[in-house]
Amino acid sequence: MAALPELGLVRSDELDDVLAAVGYDYAPYAGGTELVPAMGLGLRRPAAIVDLKRVEALKGIGVDVAAGSVTIGAAVTHRRLSEHPGVREHLPTLAAAASRVGNARVRSTGTVGGNLCFAEPRSDLGCVLVALGATAEVRSAGGARTLSVDELIVGGFETSLAENELLTAVTVPFEPTGMSYWKLQSYERPTLGVALVVSANQWQVTVGAATERPTRAVIAAGDDAGLADFVDGLEFSDDMTGPPAYKRSVLRAYLEQSLGAAL
Repeated sequence: MAALPELGLVRSDELDDVLAAVGYDYAPYAGGTELVPAMGLGLRRPAAIVDLKRVEALKGIGVDVAAGSVTIGAAVTHRRLSEHPGVREHLPTLAAAASRVGNARVRSTGTVGGNLCFAEPRSDLGCVLVALGATAEVRSAGGARTLSVDELIVGGFETSLAENELLTAVTVPFEPTGMSYWKLQSYERPTLGVALVVSANQWQVTVGAATERPTRAVIAAGDDAGLADFVDGLEFSDDMTGPPAYKRSVLRAYLEQSLGAAL
């Protein structure tokens, strides 16, 4: 990995200041666990980085019992997310997934916002948040908008953010009963991730890591043919972690075991 080039730095405690600075050549920076390696490989060449670590408005975790949701600031680290009592109580699957992201260094410095905005396909949080129906708050100097995490992540390393927009928070509905997340791990990233929400009437299946973006389907419980069609229609990546046929076979085996389906 090459030495990093000389960079400018924008640093402020105020959200409005960093929103005014973010742009094509001014990359937001919090944990840097995705940005710094990308810069070292020459995949990103910003003129300056916009340091978000001092902006307290991006670090909060709020539990709204009346609304049945948890709001997570974009600069919250994976470790803090996994250890927060409100997240552990109301979003135990998300807390558990965050506790197993990467390695100890990544969990201590990497952030929820960085994870989502880099849109690395082999990610745990994106899959779980899509399964939970989470929404993202996106802001720029000109205003704010809300979209689903499913709409935020549009492809591998690609989001729907404009160049001057910043993800500021994610709001997640309380976890439903019958939810689980399982992954097949290769090195420090998942090869395949599967989030399930199982009830008497339906199977909600979200597949990530092996696809360019998390893909969700809601299928009537016991509809083995519908589940098979969903699995067969997925476009799996072909990379060093295995060919598509291998990943499809692993997914089939896991769903058969977990749901009692015949695929």
